[in-house]
Amino acid sequence: MPILDHLTPEISDIAPFESFHSAWTTYIVEHLNEILPEGFLAIPQTSIGAREVDVRADKIRGRGQPLKGVYQPQLPVTTRAEFPSTFEVFVDYIERGKHITVGAIEILSRANKDRPSERDSFVAKCENLIARNVSLIIVDVLELPFFNLHNQLLRAVKATAGYIEENPEHPLYCAAYRKQPHGESNLGIVDIWHSPLKIGDTLPELPLYITSEVAVPVNFEESYMKVCKVFRILSPQ
Repeated sequence: MPILDHLTPEISDIAPFESFHSAWTTYIVEHLNEILPEGFLAIPQTSIGAREVDVRADKIRGRGQPLKGVYQPQLPVTTRAEFPSTFEVFVDYIERGKHITVGAIEILSRANKDRPSERDSFVAKCENLIARNVSLIIVDVLELPFFNLHNQLLRAVKATAGYIEENPEHPLYCAAYRKQPHGESNLGIVDIWHSPLKIGDTLPELPLYITSEVAVPVNFEESYMKVCKVFRILSPQ
C-alpha cells in the first residue's frame, strides 16, 4: 500500500488526518501487543509527564521472564550526541500500575510543524525521551509544512551523522532512535535507523527497543493498510 497524500481533498474529505491518525495509533498498539513479550504493554495516546505521545511501550514492574534477542534490525547509523545535564526528567513510574516507559512512537501532525514554538516543543520532548533511554520512532507522512524535525532533533543533540538530505522530492521519512550509555551522564551514542520517503512509497519496518539489547519490529505498512481499509480508502480484497 503506497503512502497516500493526506492533504488532498480526495483523501482528507474521506478521512481527516486527525481521524486517520487516531485509528492508525490504535492499530499500531494492536500490532505491538501481539508481539511484545510478557511483562510489556503498548498503550495509545497517553502522556509522560505533561507531554503526550502517540504510542507508549511500558515494562510492567515485576512481570515477565528474562528476555533473549530474537529480532535483529538492520545496522544503524551511529553518532555521538550531547544531552544537556539540566534537561528536564520525566517521571519513570506511571502512578497507576507502576509502569516504566521503555519506548514511544510519534506520528507527526500538521500541528507539530506549523509554528516554530510547536516544532521546538516537539524536538525538546523527543530529546528528553532519548536522553532517558526511551527508544523512539518518529513517522512523518505529511508533505506540508515542509520541516524535517528529524534533522532538527539531531542538531539539538549535536549529532555528527544520521541526517536526512532535505529534498523536496523525498519530504517524508520514518526514523528510529536508541541511545547507548557512553561515559559522562550528559553524553551518549545514539543508533539511528531512517528511511527518506515520498508519496507512493511503502512504509518501512523499524525497531523499537524494549531493553538495551532486545527490539521488536514495528510494521507500519500493515497498520497503515488496516486504517485505509476501515475508511474505505482501500477496498478489502
